[in-house]
Formats: sequence, structure tokens, C-alpha cells
Amino acid sequence: MPGGSGGPARTRRPSPLRVSRRRFLQASAGAVAQAATDRPNIILFYVDELRATALRLHNPDGVATPNLARLASRGVTFEYAFTPHPLCMPARVSLWTGQYSHTHGSRHNQKPMADGLPCMAQVLRNAGYTLGIFGKNHCFTPSQLERWFAVNLSTDSPKWRRSLSTEEAAGSDRLRQWISRQGGPMMPPMAAPFPPEVQPTHLITQRAIEFLERGQGAPFALWISIIDPHNPIQAPERFAGVMPPDRLNLPPWRPDSIRSNNSRMQIYNYLTRGAELTDDYLRRYLSIYYAMVAFIDYELGRLLKVLEQRRLLERTIIVFTSDHGDFAAQHHLLYKTGSLVDAMVRIPLVLSWPGRLPENVRERALVNQIDIMPTLLRLCGLDVPEGVQGMPLPLRSGDTRRSFVYSEYGAGGPDYDWRHAKALGTPERLGDYPVQSEKELEHLYLRERGGHLQMIRTHTHKLIQDSNGEAEFYDLAADPDELENVHNRSAYRSEEAELTRLLGTIV
Repeated sequence: MPGGSGGPARTRRPSPLRVSRRRFLQASAGAVAQAATDRPNIILFYVDELRATALRLHNPDGVATPNLARLASRGVTFEYAFTPHPLCMPARVSLWTGQYSHTHGSRHNQKPMADGLPCMAQVLRNAGYTLGIFGKNHCFTPSQLERWFAVNLSTDSPKWRRSLSTEEAAGSDRLRQWISRQGGPMMPPMAAPFPPEVQPTHLITQRAIEFLERGQGAPFALWISIIDPHNPIQAPERFAGVMPPDRLNLPPWRPDSIRSNNSRMQIYNYLTRGAELTDDYLRRYLSIYYAMVAFIDYELGRLLKVLEQRRLLERTIIVFTSDHGDFAAQHHLLYKTGSLVDAMVRIPLVLSWPGRLPENVRERALVNQIDIMPTLLRLCGLDVPEGVQGMPLPLRSGDTRRSFVYSEYGAGGPDYDWRHAKALGTPERLGDYPVQSEKELEHLYLRERGGHLQMIRTHTHKLIQDSNGEAEFYDLAADPDELENVHNRSAYRSEEAELTRLLGTIV
């Protein structure tokens, strides 16, 4: 600016201190950028409603998943992984916060993540990661997605629809209309007369592949959030014959076993007419459910191929897991409900980082999905925020292991009891659970929010306690299918007392 009345302009020279500070900041920024590029990429391949024992990886009667098996051969398979809450939104918030649902507060499907919580997305974003979400969100608020995710292709975002080609959008619409004509989300299980390319499982994976092929944003952290094998239970015809119904072995079941389960399961059995389901119907459901899983595995294989072609596999941590399970014929039931039996809470979990972590290892330790967040942050050389309740996954022989695992259900609301169930009544169609009208949705919300169900599980025993005073205790060594509740039996008094004590240690 002018330097005096009528005098010539003078240039202000920066002080040596300012120059030094500027150079220091530039050097620091460069160091941070260099550190960021040295960090591994992350891919969370996350599916919806897949129980562990649906996979041949965990059960000889399960569906073969050759691509997941290939991933497992180059990583660690956790044989006893559990969800902290078998419901979509609470589980997803737990994944990203490393906290139990009673801590983070998202205890039902209408309460997304609160601000101010420890969050892996925020930590990764602050560390220089490019974050992308592809598929189902059911976790973050719109403002959180805007703050942390450079690429937001969640299926509830307007950007998702715009990302589809004309052919993809048209095919997607035709599929959606067909599902509606078959009965909507609770349609009977069947093969879909449409090519895989119009299904969400393919489209979600394809958008993530296109991100990788553009080669942008290293290091990156991608949440590939697949909607299947959640209902509607339908799969492309190409995969429908993977496990024909007549070749399937149904899980063990006794008609009287439901009487020993808690009233939540008994009410669900009533609301869906579970006891009336025929073996043929259960096999048809299971066959299409397995077809959906085979389709997921095929798409996982496409993703792995791109990572290999672009030489990203050794620089990328890959996690494969699910938010929770599905009865899928276990206990003669379908879909999910307020229960903490293993069909609901035991999930697949595979973690791979070739060349940096052990390979082809089957780890029997009890682990929880809240352990994923601190594990990934530590592997990336980042500090774990205060308030995280998860612990690093045991990846090597000397790592700390849990002696028990915890899960819960319910948001502390009024109990949903037989009076509510009788008022709603049973569906006309076997296996259905109506969720179309406002009344039906109100009952669904009441069931999800009612009371507080808690579980403590070891390798040999499981205790489930409900806030209404009901309890279940299972001898998993003698009864792995949880068909006989031995609560209060004198032979198990000491074991049940110990698990009751452990439940009191959860905060």
C-alpha cells in the first residue's frame, strides 16, 4: 500500500520469523502428506444379514464362497465373531465408533450416529484418507457424510441415482417393480428373471471398482456396503441353482424347543407362523438365501481381481463381515428378531493384509465387531480415540484375547408383549411379517425398542437376560444349536452364576 503522503510504494519484507514459520508449516504439511501416502488403504466389504454358519467357511452344510475362501487364505478368519447388536443401524454405528450400542445411543433403526462420538471416519479423514461409501448407509447423518466422505454413493443419496447409466437405472426400476408385484420386501423366496447387472449387489460393487480404476485418492478407505442377503429374498437366476432345495440339510429342530426360548422369540414365531412353515418352504428360502451369498462372493471376486491387477492388494487391508445374522431356517424361523441366539449374533469376519499380517490362519478367539475400529486404526499407525470399548483383534499368538463376548438388543422402551402381538395378529401368508401399514410399522418399532436384552457368551456357555426378568442359559458344548434352555438347572448353577457376574462388569 502507499507508504506516506505522495511517496513511492514500498514492499513490506516478511520477517525472518514469519519465513521460518511458513517453511516449518510447509515442511510439516509435506511430512503429513508423506505419512498419509505410506499408510495402507482400507476396504470394508460389509454385507447385511449374513450369519456365519451360512458359509462353508464355518459349516460344511453352508454355501461355498471360493473368493471369500481365497481372501481367507491370505488373512485371518475369526471363527467366533459376534455383532454387538443384531439390528442394522446399531451394529453399523458400533462398527464406526468401537462402542456398544448402550454407550453410543443408537439402539434402534431410526437413530443414526450422534455427533461428538469417537468415529473412525473422522480419524481417517483427519489423517489424510479419501473416504468413499458405496451402498447402504443406515449409520451416518447427511451432514456427517458430507464432512467425512469425499465420495458419497450411499443408496439413500440423490448422487446414487445419478451415478447409474440409463440402462442401469431402467433395469433397476424393472427389478424394483417386479419385487413389488411379488409381495414387496417380504415376498416369497424366488429367482429373479433379471441379469445380475441390474441388482444392487452388482451396482454397488461396480461403483467401487470404478473408483479404484480411476486411481484417485490414495490412501483411501472404502465402505462397500452390500444390501444382500437381507430380504427381499431374491437372486439372479444365474445363481439360483447353486444349492438346490432338495440337496439342502436343514438345521436341527424340535417342535417343542420354542417353548424354552424367551417370549420375544415365541411372539415372533406367532407373528410369522414359523412353526407352520414346511420343510419345503424352509429349503426354498435357504436355497435363495445361499444364492444371494454366492452372488455376493462373485462380486467380491471381481473386486479382488481389480485390486490384483492394479497391484493394490499388498497395500490394502480388506475386511469382510456382516452387521448381524438371519435365522434362515435355524429354529424353524426366517429373517431376524429380538433374540441373541447365535443365528442372530454370530457373524463372519475375515481380515487380510497380504505380506503384513498372518495368512491362512483360523483364529478361535471370541471377538466383537467393535474390535474392528481400533484394529484398523492401529494398523494404520493412528491413535485410537478415548471412549472406544473395542480391543485390537488378536492377529498373532501373543495378542490379548477375550474370555467372553457381549451383545444386546432393545432401547429400553416399553416391553412388546402378547397383548400387542394378538392385536396385530398373524399374516395370511406363511413366513410373512407385514411391514406395509403405519400400524404394522409401529409394531415393528415397538419390538425393536422394547426392553433390554443382554448376552454373555463364552466358548462353552451362553447367558441371555431380558429386562422383563426372563433368562436363557445354553450349554453350547452339548447343545450348539441352542434348542434347550437349561436356565436354573442345578447342574449349571456355578456356570450361570459366573456369567451373571460377568454381565455385571459390562459398562
